[in-house]
Amino acid sequence: MKRLSILFLFLGLFCTASVFAQSLTITGTVSDAEEGFPIPGVTVLVKGTQNGAQTDFDGNYTLNNVNANDIIVISYVGYVTQEINVGSRSTINVQLTTDVAQLGEVVVIGYGKSTKKELTGSVGIVDAEVIEDLKPTRIEQALQGQVAGVNITAESGAPGSNSNIRIRGISTNGDNRPLILLDGNVIEDLSVVNPGDIESLTVLKDATAGIYGVRAANGVILITTKSGRKNTPVQWEYDAYAGFQTSTRKIPLLDATEYALLRNEAAAANGESLVFPDVSQLGEGTNWQDEVFQTAPIFNHNLNVRGGTEKMTYSAGASLLTQDGIVGGSKANFTRYTSRLNLTYDPIENLNLKANLLYSGTLRKTLPEGGLGSVLFNALNVSPTVPAYNEDGSFGRAVGHPIEVVNPLAQTASTFNRTQVDKISGVFGASYSFLKNFKASVNYQWNYAEVRGKSFAPILDLGDEGVSDTVFDNLQSAVVNEQVSYFRDYTFDAFFEYSKVFNDDHDVNILLGTSVFKTTGDFQQRVGIGVNATNLSNANVDDAETIANPTEGVNNSFDARLLSYFVRGQYNFQGKYFFSGVVRRDGSTKFGPENKFGIFPSVSVGWVASEEEFLVDNNAIDFLKFRASYGIIG
Repeated sequence: MKRLSILFLFLGLFCTASVFAQSLTITGTVSDAEEGFPIPGVTVLVKGTQNGAQTDFDGNYTLNNVNANDIIVISYVGYVTQEINVGSRSTINVQLTTDVAQLGEVVVIGYGKSTKKELTGSVGIVDAEVIEDLKPTRIEQALQGQVAGVNITAESGAPGSNSNIRIRGISTNGDNRPLILLDGNVIEDLSVVNPGDIESLTVLKDATAGIYGVRAANGVILITTKSGRKNTPVQWEYDAYAGFQTSTRKIPLLDATEYALLRNEAAAANGESLVFPDVSQLGEGTNWQDEVFQTAPIFNHNLNVRGGTEKMTYSAGASLLTQDGIVGGSKANFTRYTSRLNLTYDPIENLNLKANLLYSGTLRKTLPEGGLGSVLFNALNVSPTVPAYNEDGSFGRAVGHPIEVVNPLAQTASTFNRTQVDKISGVFGASYSFLKNFKASVNYQWNYAEVRGKSFAPILDLGDEGVSDTVFDNLQSAVVNEQVSYFRDYTFDAFFEYSKVFNDDHDVNILLGTSVFKTTGDFQQRVGIGVNATNLSNANVDDAETIANPTEGVNNSFDARLLSYFVRGQYNFQGKYFFSGVVRRDGSTKFGPENKFGIFPSVSVGWVASEEEFLVDNNAIDFLKFRASYGIIG
């Protein structure tokens, strides 16, 4: 009986110890080892679990549900990660030391990464903080004015309108667009990408873009999306903003009385009777810019989650943007919805797998824009003596005007255009490091997109009543037009990389690879003439009296392919002298029959003069680098 009592006592003590071991709460402060200041935002994680916390503004943290035999991992960008055994301690203060290897800013380049110090080419970078401050609706707006040599011009001010990107001017006859890659995947339309998902933008502006061969003729833009970090607990992030947009400036124009006086003066000088015999009752008339411009709302929502374990990182996000136009309001609306998933997984040592998926959709309604016949053109040219609305509520008619000038409000009300884009993209890749200095990588990237457009032209009479005297008038039949396009492409990349440092001074990197690209597209169109409808929602081609198919019997598809081989060598001596050479051979179905292949070489060099002995102790110069490049691309 006594032995049983002792046994129960030991069991009770063991259970009590287990309970206490599971209920430990660890507190502490994380600070910089050299300066002693607290570090906010440091990740403190129980190794092998999702149980973690982050330090507050004063560097303090609290970690619950910790066992005495657990190991906590303390990590922060730019510092050496520490692992500490908990034991019986309830307070653990940590001092992190600077990780010198991470001080050099990492830059994404073609098929790899480099530090900014080691770059020999002209590269522009825009990071997530700049994008967050700008809050652009399209990525091009984040580049505008941020990277030297990159010129962005908007096709119009309408929501969702495209922008022309020119890197160091016009390089190619015909298509001057740069090559754009999102996590290594070629994309054509930047409107489908949510700027809130972007971690960084890198612009390759000179001959060093030659690693991408013929497609790099107009420069290259590399987009990296946000990803998770290893040994990081789940982090949820939601940000949203709402606002109202207005025109910042209106063009000074004549009011009705001023306009009438000038018209009368012109008529009298020409020996004609006065156009406006009594100007005293005209007043200011119609201010067409006030009628056309309006306050337009914009709403944006972003939801992101990211984190990671010892072997995996993950990041997912979804967004919704809707924006009305300051001209046309909801009839010029742009709506974008996106969702993405980024995963990396290390199943065994030296093997890394990745998968990126992106779905995006846009819905855009448009009005005539850009010069002659546009809504703004009419607002600036229609007479201020014309009323916006008649007493019966109908639109005022621009009688006696040129055939291109009508009441812009009537034009807006009778315009029905809509384009919907749905796109899904994916990147799957694997890389394996072997024999200490070698690394093999393969990537498969694909895109599939559907573009559906629909427009409706109702029976319309905007000029003299009953007379077709403007280019907008349609007195015969209502017409509905439907188009659909399908785009598909894939890219397969495979390359080997060799990296080694000899005698601590000679850093050598050699990249050898191949790339296969194929893109196809199909177009279809149907036109319905004689539709009994009043707007876009109830206009259907199948209900038309006559149906035409303009794409029938014509070549309405395309198929283009590209086969490439490339090699790049990089040499770094003592962190002061740099050399990079690239040769790429492209074979394209777009080349002429006698020149199916083209070879595109480039070379670049760099010298960090501030590392030389005669400048190391110079207080006036912190960093000085000279670089030069030459090559043939595209």
